[in-house]
Amino acid sequence: MAHRKLIWAVEVFETDNHTQRHSLSVIRRLLEREPLITVEPVYILAPSQLRLSTEFSLPQVENYRPAAESLLERITHEAKFENYLPPKVITAAMLPAVESGSAAGLAAYAEQSGAELIVVGSHGRHGVSRAFLGSFAEALLLLSRVPVLIAGNAVHRARSLDHIFYPTDFSIHSELLFRRVVEEALALNAQVTLFHAVPSPIEPVFSTGVYLLGGAWLPVHTYFTAEVQRAQNRADRWARWARRAGISVDVVVHTQPSNIADTVVQLAQRTNAGLIMMDSHSGPVRSVLIGSITRQIARHADCPVWVMRSDVLAERRASVRSGRRAA
Repeated sequence: MAHRKLIWAVEVFETDNHTQRHSLSVIRRLLEREPLITVEPVYILAPSQLRLSTEFSLPQVENYRPAAESLLERITHEAKFENYLPPKVITAAMLPAVESGSAAGLAAYAEQSGAELIVVGSHGRHGVSRAFLGSFAEALLLLSRVPVLIAGNAVHRARSLDHIFYPTDFSIHSELLFRRVVEEALALNAQVTLFHAVPSPIEPVFSTGVYLLGGAWLPVHTYFTAEVQRAQNRADRWARWARRAGISVDVVVHTQPSNIADTVVQLAQRTNAGLIMMDSHSGPVRSVLIGSITRQIARHADCPVWVMRSDVLAERRASVRSGRRAA
């Protein structure tokens, strides 16, 4: 198995180390399953991380570097990783192509350095405190082209990563993302629960009892039954492919009206899943609408949440195909 690099996003000046312990625990679980993973501890030294005004000059921010490097060295030493790269403190001056924001800097560095995963803890707080703390992890979900593994504040205990819960809305690149989930399941020797919630027609439609589809009016019951069957057929087809690849897969097609984020969190807990893998749905519109579900799950799940961008996977796949045709 080839070495894979992950970045451990460390907050060296954070006095509450619960978040650090959450992310460190997740990394240890990953290393138990994939011992050849290489860990690089990284801290982004930026005004936002120091809770300073963005007008605070970068030369002054550099004054914090010796303390940051010392603390990062100590945290890395206490983590006792077998395979790790030298810990690194990065400033915006080292990444001239990006803004001085810490999340943007980490996202840029992760992609430039060839990392395959960023592991970050999140307080998941609300209100004013969330503006300083939880916003860093959530910003990564929108900015990073590299997958982000979030250990939220609700992750109170280490759980084996032998069960992956994968919620999907069957969007345009979702099957490509599922194939990536299967790859991780093979690497982690894990089973998979494939979850899909069938969206119900809105209440005014229910009140009329009919639904307009392709220019024809259909009874709501007929439409909904057909949607459930389509979802079940698609999920079963995916599951058969994954089983042929050697992965045990359960399929759950949810048909009851409910809050999707709450349902995912509850079912993942009920099935004792050790990891939720899902799409970030990053984009100017979808990040607000559908992406909010991802952020809610990351805040409240009692297991880590591995967030990927299906559009990036599709882009890279198209690039590979283009290169093959050119060759």
